[in-house]
Amino acid sequence: MCGIAGVFAHARDRRVPPELARAMADRLAHRGPDGFGVQAGPGYALAHRRLSIVDLAGGAQPMGLPDGSLWVTFNGEIYNYLELRAELEQRGCVFRTRSDTEVLLHGFRVWGTGLAAKLRGMFAFVVVDPVAHEAYGARDRLGKKPFYWLEQDGLFAFASELKALHELRFPRTVRADAIAWFLAMRYVPDPATVFANVHKLEPAHWFRIRAGRVELQRYWQLEFAEDGGDRKVHTERTLAMLDEAVRVRLMGEVPLAPFLSGGVDSYAVVDSMTRTLGRSVTACTIGFPDPAFDERPAARESAAACRAQLLEGELQPEQLLELDWYADTYDEPFSDSSAVPTYHVCKLARQHVTVALSGDGGDESFGGYRRYLFDVRENRTRSLLPGAVWRGLGAIYPKADWLPRWLRGKRTLQNLGRDPGLAYARSVSSHLPEEVLAVLRPEHHGAAGDPHAPLLAAYARAAARVRSPLHRAVATDLATWLPGDILVKADRASMAVALEVRCPFLDHRLMEHAASIPPAWHFEGGRTKSFLRQALSTRLLPAALQRKKQGFSVPLRAWCRGPVGDAVEGLLGDSLLGQWLDPAVVRTLLQRHRQGTGDHAEMLWAVLVLARFLRRWTA
Repeated sequence: MCGIAGVFAHARDRRVPPELARAMADRLAHRGPDGFGVQAGPGYALAHRRLSIVDLAGGAQPMGLPDGSLWVTFNGEIYNYLELRAELEQRGCVFRTRSDTEVLLHGFRVWGTGLAAKLRGMFAFVVVDPVAHEAYGARDRLGKKPFYWLEQDGLFAFASELKALHELRFPRTVRADAIAWFLAMRYVPDPATVFANVHKLEPAHWFRIRAGRVELQRYWQLEFAEDGGDRKVHTERTLAMLDEAVRVRLMGEVPLAPFLSGGVDSYAVVDSMTRTLGRSVTACTIGFPDPAFDERPAARESAAACRAQLLEGELQPEQLLELDWYADTYDEPFSDSSAVPTYHVCKLARQHVTVALSGDGGDESFGGYRRYLFDVRENRTRSLLPGAVWRGLGAIYPKADWLPRWLRGKRTLQNLGRDPGLAYARSVSSHLPEEVLAVLRPEHHGAAGDPHAPLLAAYARAAARVRSPLHRAVATDLATWLPGDILVKADRASMAVALEVRCPFLDHRLMEHAASIPPAWHFEGGRTKSFLRQALSTRLLPAALQRKKQGFSVPLRAWCRGPVGDAVEGLLGDSLLGQWLDPAVVRTLLQRHRQGTGDHAEMLWAVLVLARFLRRWTA
C-alpha cells in the first residue's frame, strides 16, 4: 500500500519539475514510510511513497521497463498477479522482480486499456508512455483506493489524497452543493470533491490522456441476476468463495491481523483466516466505557471460538475532540463518527502488524443493512394502494393508529406516498434536504440545489437497469455510500498510520456471486443477512449469528451533550464557519439536544468537522 502522485503535461516539450512531484509525495509520507522515488522526463513527473509488503527488495517505484518505454506509479495490491504474470510470460514478457507492480507495465503493453478489467484487487495507478506521450490510469472496481485529479494550466495532476494537489496552488473555491451533500450524507460523493476544480476518478473507471485530451471510461459494473437457484449450491459456493477471497488476501511478506467487532462479517473473516492458515491468529478490537456501545464482550466470545488472541483498546470521549489528526487525515468534509474508533483500532493494529483484514462489504453483498429490509417492505407495501392514498395517510398522521405497527412511523407513511428513489434517499441520508437548508445560509441555497441530488441520480441509474428493490438499493450504495463513506473511512484511517486494510467481502468475484442469490433469501424471517447467517451456521457461534449489527459505532448522542457539544458552542463565532452556516440555527439545535427535546448529534458533529476542515484547508 502506498501513496502516488504526479503531473502529466499536455504539451510533450513542457518541463515538469521533479521537485513538484516530490513535494506532492511528501504530503503523502504517512501512506508510505518505507521508500520514496521520483521519475521525471519530458512532459511528466511521477512520484511514489512506499509501504513495503510484496517483494520487499525489488518493488521500488516508480517502476519502468528496462528500455524506459513505460513507467508506472501504483497504490494497492493485485491479488491475481501470479496468474497474470504466468499469462504474460507465455506471451514473451520477461520479469525482473517478484512485485505485482511489474505486472502493470507488461500488462499495459499487452492489453492496453483492457488492463484494468484483468486485475483482481484494490488499486489506483498511472502508466506513462514517454515515447507516445500518453498516460493511462485506473481505479479498482469498488473504489477501495482513492484517486484525485485536476487539470490546470495545461497540466493533469493526480494524487492518492487531495492534500497533495495543494502543491499546485489551485484556487480553493468551495462548492456550495458539496457542502450541502456533505451535510446530507456525511461525505462528498464521487466524482465531485469539495473544491470546484478537483475531481475523483470514479470506481471501476480508467482514464487515458492523449493529444491533450482526457478520456474516461467505465470498465466494470456489478450485474444482478434475479433468477432462482439451488440453495445448497449457493451456500457451498458462498463459503468456498469467502475462503478463497481471504486466502488471496494473505499474500505478502509482512505480518497480518484481522479486525474483530461483535458482528458477523468480521467474525466470519477471522474464522476463515484461521481455517486457511491452520493456526490461531491475533485480532484487534476497540471499545467504549459505555456498555451499550461496547462490543468487546461479543468480540471476546468470537475470538475465543476461533482460538484467536484479542488485542483491545478503549476510546474515551475526549479522544473524539483530538481533531488535528482528523482534519489532516480527512482533507475533505467527512463526518462519519465511526472514523474515530476506526483510526484508533488501526493504531492498535499497526503496533503489531502491517496488514489488517476487515469485514467491510458483507452488508452490501448480503443484505445486511436494516434500511434494505425497510425499503423492500416499503416497495412491496407501496404497490398495494395508489400513491394518493398513501399521501393522504401520511397527512393524517398520527391518527392512523389502526395501521400495523411498522407502518405507523411518520417518515414511513410519508415515504409510501413518494417516488421509490426519493423515499430511499430520505431513508439513507444523515439529514433531510429541509434540515440541511435550515442550517445552510440562505445565500447558498441556489448553488446548493437539492442536497439529495447525487442519491437520486444514482437510484435513477440503478432503477433503469435493475428490477429488484434490494438490488436497486445496493447499486445506489455502490455508487455513493460505499466509495464515499465506508471506503474513505477505512483508507484514510489506516493509511494515516501506514496500515494496509484488505476487505475479503469486497472481492469482486464474491460480490458477483452474491448478486446472483435471490433477494428474498436475504430477509427470511424478517431478519437482515438471513442467507449469510444460515450459510455460516455450521462455522460460527449461534449467539453471534443473532446479534444486532453495530460495528465500531460511537455514543455520539451522549457525547454531544457533553464535551462535543461544548466544542461546537465554542465554534459558533468562527468567521469561516459563519460564511456557510447560520450560527443561530446551530445554537438552537445544540440547545434542543442538550435539553433532550431532539437528537441533533449527527448535525452537531458535522458542524464541528466542517469548521475544522475550513480552518485547516481554506484559511
